[in-house]
Amino acid sequence: MEKVLTPAIINRIIDFKGRESFSLALSLEDTIKKDPSIVKRMITIQERYAKLIKKCRVILREIQSSRKSRGDPLLKWSMAKSIVDFIESTEKEGFYITNISNALSRDLKVSVRQINYLKEFARSFPKIEMINPKISWDKYKEILDIKSKQMQKECIRKILAGELRTREDIRKFKRLHKNFN
Repeated sequence: MEKVLTPAIINRIIDFKGRESFSLALSLEDTIKKDPSIVKRMITIQERYAKLIKKCRVILREIQSSRKSRGDPLLKWSMAKSIVDFIESTEKEGFYITNISNALSRDLKVSVRQINYLKEFARSFPKIEMINPKISWDKYKEILDIKSKQMQKECIRKILAGELRTREDIRKFKRLHKNFN
């Protein structure tokens, strides 16, 4: 039998001294229905979310520190993997955070679209060994738009062989193979 996840949202709270904290919120019905350990589990998730934000902000500062690191897929993967690991561990706790992309966007000052690319990146390439540092983040985003895993692999092969050099080349490849997508 499939486990039913409790929907929750993450709120950002700034106190009168300007200190930031995060709060996991459930419906009153879900809070009352659940076992007594729910509050403890909620606090644990809030703490893990705060750690995730802190870690991602450090990675973002490194990414933004130089032109070279902005396109570094290994840095992006590291952040993406942290996000997906948090989501999966929260679901194992029995919660589904309905506003996770919006909350991460708000708290990291990154677009929702970028957050969604990061999540897809870590899910499509679950091991860091699968990431080739010779392929830029922008090219990986183009690759992620290809739905067929076989065509993604072919696109990566062509990039590494020098047959697809620019994002426009990749887009032409995608248009040419749209029936396989």
